[in-house]
Amino acid sequence: MRRVLSVTASWAVLMMMMAAVPAPAATKIVDRIIARVNSEIITQRMFEQEKEKLRTQLSSDYSGAELETQFREQSRNLLRDLIDQSLMVQKANDLDINVDTDVIKKLDDIRQQYNLSSLDDLQKEVEKQGIIWEDFKDQIKRQLLMREVIGREVGSRIVVSRDDARKYYEAHKDEFKSPGMVHLEEILVSAQKHKPEEAKKRAADALADLNAGQRFSETAKKYSDGPNADQGGDIGFVKMGSMAPEIADAVSKLEVNQTSGILDTKFGYLILKITERFSPGIPKFEEVEQRINEQLYNQKMQPDLRSYLRELRKESYIYLAPGYIDAGAERPSDALAAKGAQ
Repeated sequence: MRRVLSVTASWAVLMMMMAAVPAPAATKIVDRIIARVNSEIITQRMFEQEKEKLRTQLSSDYSGAELETQFREQSRNLLRDLIDQSLMVQKANDLDINVDTDVIKKLDDIRQQYNLSSLDDLQKEVEKQGIIWEDFKDQIKRQLLMREVIGREVGSRIVVSRDDARKYYEAHKDEFKSPGMVHLEEILVSAQKHKPEEAKKRAADALADLNAGQRFSETAKKYSDGPNADQGGDIGFVKMGSMAPEIADAVSKLEVNQTSGILDTKFGYLILKITERFSPGIPKFEEVEQRINEQLYNQKMQPDLRSYLRELRKESYIYLAPGYIDAGAERPSDALAAKGAQ
């Protein structure tokens, strides 16, 4: 069976829409060309800005010597990643890929996520962060173009058969053992935030949107007052024995990917959706099949994407300033390994 999945979180480094963090104004950077990728250039300023973003991201998880170690290790791939991005954006242009409509949709998604009333308000918020609006939009466009190239040129060629998935399941059964859990998404219309009639109508409108085919995550961002509304209402895995009786009863009647009706709780009106269900003990293969498919897909995606990018390099003109290294360039050992695999 041929199974093509979407690009998943393991490749989120290529999909970071909101990571535009400018270099500190106090740092004076001499802006010179450090790499040329066909018709595009990569400047030292762009490189230093990526380093600042990387340090900011790492500082949320590390500090002190460990932060410096992680920063030093991960910095080695920054120029490689910039070259990767340039190659894929240029490939998207060669393939006549157009994402203009998707850019507008993504901007509107961000607007809703931050509860802003218009794109003009979003622009003002972006510019308050010291980010040029056109640069912000261009970065989103580039990320969407890369996503399309990865999906078409790499992801579409990856096949995960059901036999492969079942073999993986049989070899790793114990890794899926659980006390019995469900992966839930919620839309919670708060009884404290809204007047009773307003809350009831808001919940009814949310359910009507869902019944009309609106995605649950988008509906949650629009209507939910829950703490995970910005994440599409995803509250993660919940143990079956840890839920309130009326909620547990409603959940027990739902199939995977099925949505409940409106539940009247002490916190407000609640709509639930189950995205995964794990039976107590070792779950059935069917219960974890999608999870296994994604895991096997990602295992194949990483080396296949790197191989594809090496091929793009061979077709391209890439100049590096003295002292800079492209960690994604093919090494002699890579060529020997590829030849031996034939």
